Amino acid sequence: MHALTKQLTEYMLEKYRLTNYILHESYYDRHKLNDQTVYSFETFWIPSGTSIIEEEDGVMLPKGTVQITIEPVTKRTTTLSLHGPTYLHSVPDDLRDPTTRIAWLESETDMIHGTHFMLEEENDTFFSYVSCHEGIRLSPGCFIHLTLTENGQLDELFLYGPHPLDHRVNQEPFTLTLEDIDSLAKQQIKWFSYTKPGHQYAHTVVETIVTQEGSSLVPSKLDFTSSIEVNDVLSWTGLPSKMHERYPYQSGETVTANDVITQTEHPDFRPIQQETVNACRIVIKDIIQSEYPADSGQWMIRHIYRQHPYLAVTLSRAHPTSYVDQHRRVTIFLDEKTLHWISLTDDQELHTVFDSVSAPELEDEQQDIIFNALRPYLLLTPRYVFAASKGQYVLCGLLDSNHAYLPATNEVVLLRNL
Repeated sequence: MHALTKQLTEYMLEKYRLTNYILHESYYDRHKLNDQTVYSFETFWIPSGTSIIEEEDGVMLPKGTVQITIEPVTKRTTTLSLHGPTYLHSVPDDLRDPTTRIAWLESETDMIHGTHFMLEEENDTFFSYVSCHEGIRLSPGCFIHLTLTENGQLDELFLYGPHPLDHRVNQEPFTLTLEDIDSLAKQQIKWFSYTKPGHQYAHTVVETIVTQEGSSLVPSKLDFTSSIEVNDVLSWTGLPSKMHERYPYQSGETVTANDVITQTEHPDFRPIQQETVNACRIVIKDIIQSEYPADSGQWMIRHIYRQHPYLAVTLSRAHPTSYVDQHRRVTIFLDEKTLHWISLTDDQELHTVFDSVSAPELEDEQQDIIFNALRPYLLLTPRYVFAASKGQYVLCGLLDSNHAYLPATNEVVLLRNL
């Protein structure tokens, strides 16, 4: 057993006093949280005197199994799951009392309630919290899900997302108002269809992040992985240079204790070299030509980005002439080392379904009527949003609404009632 693994295992044994348990399985894992690489140490403890049950599709862990995951550096617990009634030291017997529950969460998460995390949803046995900075939510942020049994004992504690103490926050006053973004807000009025007798569609405001300067901010899904914008149209004559077979999915390399000690960066953060882009283009051209032989000059490579252990390549129509063409995307996964073809996904069918619902064409006057009807129901709340370019959270405004406008009856109703 590696020295680090032994140290972390002994830490869990002492903290939760797992003297009547046997360590069944343990391994390291690695995640991307914002622009950082975060490691975890995951363990499964089974009660002494029990054994696992072998099944065709895997193994069944015995009743009373405890799953514990911690961060190797900070030793914060991120998963504590009890498979059956179990007593663990340092976990209160009854977590239904708010004071007891919050005090325990603060001790487990190294966060302060109201300063670093706040309640989002609750019922008798489930409590969901989100990370914040002085009461203002972080996005993306940490989620804390706490599930209890009917008698208030712990069933599962689960944390996921960037810990608020591990990132910088650019603290500033929130001065943005709805009047500042009046024109922008009107542009966010979108229609959607729903099924209800006598109705076909409604209008609402699309959730939008707005900077304090009043400009729309749409965080890119590619912010936290290496990506290359290509915008290269694929054309061909004759046959593909090579016929490519599909290879099965594979898992990434095993994460080791040495990776944790050296804090090896997540593979998705490695830059994509130009020679890799050039090689990808050749393979992608062959695949597209074999899958869509009549579409020479009709497809464009948009992005190549890492999704370890793969390279993901997105394509769109080069000369869109319809709604489906404008929104259609093809995504191809290649093995990042061999460039073997793993998969191809075409979302044409999805957009064809949406295209079957005719979008209402609105005159400027109708647009004004809809906006004026929804305006009293617009919400603008402060939200710290992680800016990858700055490596910190910046204060923005979240534009949203819980209401929708029905043109058939000229009513404004709650979205949840549709």
